[in-house]
Parts: sequence; C-alpha cells; structure tokens
Amino acid sequence: MLLKKYVKTRRKVKILLLFAIIGLLVITIIVLGSTGRNAAIELLLDERFIARAYRPGGGEQTPEKPAVVAAAVSLLQPQRDRGGVIVPEKYDEQKIKARIIQSKMDLMKQQQQRDHEAEQASRTTLDVVTTAVHIFYTAPVPWYKSKKPPPPPAEHPNDVPLTTPRPVRILNTAFYPALGLYKPSNSLLAQHFENIRSCGVGVLILSFTGGKATEAALIHQILELAPQHNLSVTFELSAAGNQSVEFVRQQLQEIASYASLPGFYRVWSQSRGVALPVLYVSNAYKLSDSLGRLLCRTPSLVEPDGLRRILDAFFIGHIRLKSHADVLRRLCFDGFYSKLPSNGAVFASTWKNWSYLKSFALSYKMLFVPTVGPGFAERNKFPRHGDIQRHRSNGRYYGVAWRTAILNHVGFINIASYNNWPDGSQIEEVMPRAGFLDYNPGSRTKYLDLTAHWVGNFLKTRQEAAAAAAPASPQNCYELLNGTIC
Repeated sequence: MLLKKYVKTRRKVKILLLFAIIGLLVITIIVLGSTGRNAAIELLLDERFIARAYRPGGGEQTPEKPAVVAAAVSLLQPQRDRGGVIVPEKYDEQKIKARIIQSKMDLMKQQQQRDHEAEQASRTTLDVVTTAVHIFYTAPVPWYKSKKPPPPPAEHPNDVPLTTPRPVRILNTAFYPALGLYKPSNSLLAQHFENIRSCGVGVLILSFTGGKATEAALIHQILELAPQHNLSVTFELSAAGNQSVEFVRQQLQEIASYASLPGFYRVWSQSRGVALPVLYVSNAYKLSDSLGRLLCRTPSLVEPDGLRRILDAFFIGHIRLKSHADVLRRLCFDGFYSKLPSNGAVFASTWKNWSYLKSFALSYKMLFVPTVGPGFAERNKFPRHGDIQRHRSNGRYYGVAWRTAILNHVGFINIASYNNWPDGSQIEEVMPRAGFLDYNPGSRTKYLDLTAHWVGNFLKTRQEAAAAAAPASPQNCYELLNGTIC
C-alpha cells in the first residue's frame, strides 16, 4: 500500500530500482576494498616472517632445534630468493616420487637398525664354552653354481647346433644371509666366531681338501683368530673324490703342519696319556678296499706304512648305513658320526637309530657323535642325496634332534651347520627377501638363540649325570666333563 501511495507510475519504479542497485554496488566495492587491504597486509607479514625464519643466520636460533626443522630449512632455502620472497617450485612428478621413495627407504633402514639392536639386546647367550659341541663351518661359501642351459631348438631335425650355450651362474641358496654374499675377512670371521662363542660351542670343523695356497692362508688366518674368541679348530678330511691311501696320507701330512698352532683342537686321552687331535673323515666307509688296517694302533707305531705315524689322532669316520659302523670298527677308526642332518634319509641320520649306534660304540670302546641340524633345504631340482628336504617347522625339527641326542647321553655332538648355505642347514642370521626362505615367525637370530638354549640343556644333563654317579664307580667316557676321552 505504501509503495502504491508514493509510486504511482512505472517510470518512478524503474528510477527507484536503479538507485537501489547503485547503492548495493557502492557498498560491495567498499567492503571488498577493506578486505583486500587487510589480506595484503597479512600476506606481507607472512612473507616477512617466513623470510626472517628461513634466512641463513637470521632469526633466533635455539640450541635444541629439531633435526626435522633443520632438514625443512635446507629444503626450503634453495626455493627462495635473497629478499625472502617465495619462489614457486616447478611441479615435477618424478622428483616428488623419488623424494617420497627415498624418505620411505630411510625410515625402513632406521626401523631395521632399531629392530636389529633390539634383537641383539634380547639374544639368548651362554657364558660358558664347551668343547663337547662341534659345529661345521664353511669358508669360503660357494654362493653360486653353474647350470648348463638347454640348447636352442633346431629348425630341422637333422640340423647340428653350431654353438654350445655357455653355463650360467645361479645363486645356490634357498635363504639369503643378513650379511649379504660375503667373503672371508678378519672382521667377518671375528663376527662369526663371536656368534658361535655366544652359543656355547667351542670347536669349529673345517672341511679340508688340501693342495690350494688360498685355502692354506685362510686356515692359518682362522687358526690365529679362533683362540681370541675361546674357540678351537679341527678338520674334516674328504675322501669323496679320491679314495686312495696316498690321498689320505697327503691330507694328513698337510694337517700335521697346523698341529703346532695354538688354535688346533686336542683332547686328553686317558688310555694313551697324551692330548690328541680329533679328526673327522667324510665318506670313510668308501676306504674299506684301499685303506686296509693302516689306521690300526700298535704298541710302537713304527710301521713305515702306518698313517698314525704321520699324525696320531682320534679318527671319527662318516657312516650312512647300519653295516658301516662295523666296517669302521674293522678299519680301526676310533668312532663314527652321521653328518647328514636329515632324519630318515639314511640309517645313521635317523633319530630312532641313535640308541643302537650308541650301544654299538660302547660295546667296542668307540665314540658315536650324532649330527643335529635345523633342517635341510638343498636348492636343486634333483638333489645329490635324493629327496631329503626337511622343513624347519619353526624350530621344532631342531629341538627334536637335540632332545634325542641328549637323551642318549652322548659325549660329543656336532651341528650342521653354522653357514652351509647351499645345503640350507645354516643357523646364521638371515634377511627376509622376495624369492627366498626366512626364519619367520621369529627374529633373524632365531636359530642362534635355539642353539644356545640346547647347548645349555646338554651341559646341564651331563652335569646331573656326573653328580648322580656313585663316587666309587668309574665314569664312562660319555660322562667326563673335562675334555677327556678314554
């Protein structure tokens, strides 16, 4: 009604609407002008603050400045000019992805380092070292094997291939070591020996082939370094490739040259009244035709052909079948061992047969040394020992082998192995890696901890057996704790 009273014509309505629009435009311009001026002032203050904060040497520097802030400063400084004005960075997707990936890798390395330090702090170790537990040690490790690729298919059945494909080297291990594909060095050997000593193992078994200058230098290096870690060294002679007596004689002559070194393992013999080495002989049952009775002991040891004239020792032979124990008895060996850590593969490596082998050894005053291992994972399509792969079963396989050996009250136990990676029987640390097996669930030092645990149980059982024996009754060879053999 009020609008009809004062605005009686259409022309006056148009003039009124025009003035209203002009008034709204003026108010909008005034409001926007004041907001832009305040924003400009705030932007200028922000730029001055950032330039003062990130200018080298400018601003207040606190001594407890975090490392993250320092890294941010170094990243932002190249992106600003001398006046402190922000220079927009050109967008580069590849650089941003590379920066993100690098930061993730750095975080992963830091996490792995923290995990490794936590594992080392929580490791199971033994303060005592026993020479009744021996472990096979491989140096150097044969990381690669040669595989001959198949020939290319011929275009015609009667075609003859003009070239022979070259052998290809492939990695010969089912696990990947935490230290990488290493080569022997002083620092590496020291680290290995410290791990072995912390498990309570006192004797290393080195495979000896002889005739190589590099092998002789490495053996000298190991024999000099082992006593620094309270370890001793013995050898395993190999008679696999050459079963002749002259080959065994040559190996004994080379081993005798190391007998004077302080790291050479010896054990006291009650019956002979002298400290003698303990030598293992691989595939000893194959020497029956050529060896004869050259290892037999006589009162004077003056026979010109006797092998004990070269080096008198306790010779422990490798057996596989039940009849091999009697073969080594007739060859005058001092004992026998099973070597293969694969339950059920052969008679000697089957756990339920160890009680028989122990009784046989006691009957003829010999030594039976069982071989325990965490598993067997030979990475071959056609393994050289047949289908004898044995899964680790999260450490249960290793535990049953140890428990069986301890319940049979044996005097010596050897472990296969510390670092025989091609056979997959190692207890050394591993690294989880795509395409390889690992110790999950569990830490990288899982089998080092289990070894220390079972060596402690072995020592405890022997001490309890010695304490339970009657004082007047003589102890048998398997109950002596002071490195003595009958």
